[in-house]
Amino acid sequence: MVGVDGREQAERVLVRGFGALRLAQYATAGAAAVSTDRSAYLRPGVVFGLYALAAVWSLALYGAALRGRRITSLAVVVDILLIGVALVVIGRLTAPGHAIGWANWTVGPANAAGVLAVVFSPRWLAAPSILLLSGCYLAGVWRDLAAGASPLASATGNIGSLVLFTVAAGFAAAWVRSSARAADEAHASALAAQRQAADAAARMASVEARDWERRRQYRNLHDTVLSTLTVGAMGQIDLNTEQFRSQCERDARYLRSLITGSDDAMSTDLSTGLGRVVRDLAALGLRIDHNSAELPTGVPGHVTEALLGATREALNNARKHAGTGQAWLTTRGDGAGGVRVTVVDRGAGFVPATARSGYGLLGSIRHRVVEAGGQCDITSTPGEGTTVEITWKPS
Repeated sequence: MVGVDGREQAERVLVRGFGALRLAQYATAGAAAVSTDRSAYLRPGVVFGLYALAAVWSLALYGAALRGRRITSLAVVVDILLIGVALVVIGRLTAPGHAIGWANWTVGPANAAGVLAVVFSPRWLAAPSILLLSGCYLAGVWRDLAAGASPLASATGNIGSLVLFTVAAGFAAAWVRSSARAADEAHASALAAQRQAADAAARMASVEARDWERRRQYRNLHDTVLSTLTVGAMGQIDLNTEQFRSQCERDARYLRSLITGSDDAMSTDLSTGLGRVVRDLAALGLRIDHNSAELPTGVPGHVTEALLGATREALNNARKHAGTGQAWLTTRGDGAGGVRVTVVDRGAGFVPATARSGYGLLGSIRHRVVEAGGQCDITSTPGEGTTVEITWKPS
């Protein structure tokens, strides 16, 4: 019964369960009537005719319910009236001494009719139906009771069983429906919780994506525009050279691409991108000995961007801190789609353990390479230069 249609499934369970019970009650009643001596009935044709009518009605009623048709209040009223008439008629057509006993087949079907009223009809109809059935039963057997042909205790017991049985059936149906409602509510709560979790995850992913994009753009700005401005502000290069002016124009195009949202200034293939990096750093006064061979094609865009950014920043650090103005750049493919990039300078060097986290060696080089699924090894010794080795392999 768990699911968004739990209540509908609960109704099907009730129809099947009480339909099977009604079938068993009618089968028992029919067997009792057939096995009874015909002399026990004043008019056997009427007795068996009413049984056949009630049985056919029951099959039609529950057959329609099993096919998905709702049991209406009108159907319940018809059922109660039919069995009420049978209770009176069969009780009066049964020979004295037999009205309260197996010969009166209406007791079981009366219980079945009471169950139908209690389980499938509104409360305002259920109680009157039980009272009517009890009254019809007494009306049918009253002649036997008045003549002393049948014990009053037996009649009272039949009425008591009718009331208790139907009340028990009502409680059982109420429990089934309550369980279905609880299951539906729990399922709805679980779905709502899942939706809330999904929404929260989506919001978190959106925030993380925006943060990642901001970090990416800042790194690119740090490696390009800010580096160019730093070189110009510190007077480390002649600002009137054609190379420097061209670099300023490229940085301006990159800034415009960020403003317009195209951001295509950094997107390129690996080989072309490395050539651009070498050109840009040369424009800022760094002499680069570049040796490249067998670079793979089809490197994912985000990996290409990470490799180019890390290479650019490694060369930027050589330009700013090595003190030699020269660096060696080696780029090789490994023949299996992977890439190895090595940047070497013979300058001042440093102690790697003292490097600060930020947008330098750690932030702009190591972190972005690791984020792209690669590895970055930085080795340096004061007075002996620095080597940055970047490797990436497809997974």
